[in-house]
Amino acid sequence: MKVYLNLAVTPSRRERYALAWALPAFVVALLVFVYLAAAALHGFRRSREVRSSLAGVQAKDANLRSRETELRLALQRPKLQQMIYETEFVNHLIDQRQFSLTELTVKVSKLLPFNVKLNGLGLAGSDSQPEVQFAVMGKSEEAIESFLSNLEDSKDFSNVTIKNQGFQAGPNAGAEQVALICTARYLTGLSTSAP
Repeated sequence: MKVYLNLAVTPSRRERYALAWALPAFVVALLVFVYLAAAALHGFRRSREVRSSLAGVQAKDANLRSRETELRLALQRPKLQQMIYETEFVNHLIDQRQFSLTELTVKVSKLLPFNVKLNGLGLAGSDSQPEVQFAVMGKSEEAIESFLSNLEDSKDFSNVTIKNQGFQAGPNAGAEQVALICTARYLTGLSTSAP
């Protein structure tokens, strides 16, 4: 005689719930796995690109370093060393310039009224404040006085001294002009710049 036993257990509600969600959970897990695999593949490709670009930058860097070494060796040649020395010497002399006549002329021209002209400009002395002599001609005494007042008020000149003043015949017949010769100390005359 055969006895049949039914060992099957009726699934509980929890088991039925888990079985119902197994397939969607598997699909979600599969999608997450595909996403992670794609991200890993993208990261791997990106790291390869970065490695190759880094290798290119390192090659350029090595090339630039070798070029720098070549240039340094070229600069150490005697001809170039001599040229560099001479250039530095000339620059040193330019830095130590003693007097700028152009600068003086510009400053004096700013002091002249429109109806006064500069006939002569002289320089005496070699100290740090040389004496400048002016020879000017003006159409009137007021114009000459205006020049003298500008000269005395200037921060570039001091100790204005009148040496000679008089009248001279002008270019037009019968027109007289006022002539003036004066001196002043040029305060910003000689530079003492060090190398």
